[in-house]
Amino acid sequence: MASAKFGRTTRDIDCIMAERGKRGEFSPRQFDHCHNYYELIYIHTGECRFLLNDSVYPLVKGDLVFVAPGDLHHALYEMASCEIMAVYFKKEFVDWAMMDKLLSKPSSGDFHSFMGSIPALYQEEFVLLLNRMLSECSGIDEYSQSFMSCYLHELLLTLMRHSVMNEEEPELLNSRDADILIATKYIYRNYKKPLSLEEVSAQAALSPTYFSKKFKQITGMGFKEYLNFVRLKHAQTALLTTSNTITDIALENGFNDSNYFKDLFKKVYGKSPREYRKSAG
Repeated sequence: MASAKFGRTTRDIDCIMAERGKRGEFSPRQFDHCHNYYELIYIHTGECRFLLNDSVYPLVKGDLVFVAPGDLHHALYEMASCEIMAVYFKKEFVDWAMMDKLLSKPSSGDFHSFMGSIPALYQEEFVLLLNRMLSECSGIDEYSQSFMSCYLHELLLTLMRHSVMNEEEPELLNSRDADILIATKYIYRNYKKPLSLEEVSAQAALSPTYFSKKFKQITGMGFKEYLNFVRLKHAQTALLTTSNTITDIALENGFNDSNYFKDLFKKVYGKSPREYRKSAG
């Protein structure tokens, strides 16, 4: 059975892919990121916390997270090991005509991000499906990608059958961490402003020192790092969807120094903002 090292997913993909791997206390810390394809992560064993846009979700065995292209996310793993099974695919690999006949609301050719759980009775069956995808992903023969396409649609239909795609927003952080949830939502709503540690910690009703420590413990990132990545995500979208100058995009998304924005963007995305816009054009 094929498996692959589960790591930071910043690459592009040109086919349906599946991976499996373990994370734990000694795993490299995963950085906040987004990409241009869908990502489904299933918790096979263990537990973790998952940051998606402005919220942090606790995940345990049987839970899954479905991340849409462009949505900011990363996982924060606990000290105990956590086994992950993942599937990656682009929107052009989906039969949207079939999906729209079965979805409760028209998809408009797109899925949104969501969290959900596979009912315990069906978890073994779901894992078998993921294992079949892992096996075919190794490229057994010329039929493998056709099988991957069939299995992808079986996976999506399974999520629909068990109403995972239609679940209400899950319970977020437990009450003792609600102050950090308030802070992440405040940052996400006000990222264009010159936010300070003191201002955001006051929203959480915590001292700046204690807030900094708790924020990193819960989200896996420092306050400034999280703020920068939220700003970068929106700047990335602006580069692809507007003709605004790079300086204007930097200023419109909370960076008061366009050179700092350019340096940070290149460090995170591997290309300057100009190169990134040109390569996506």
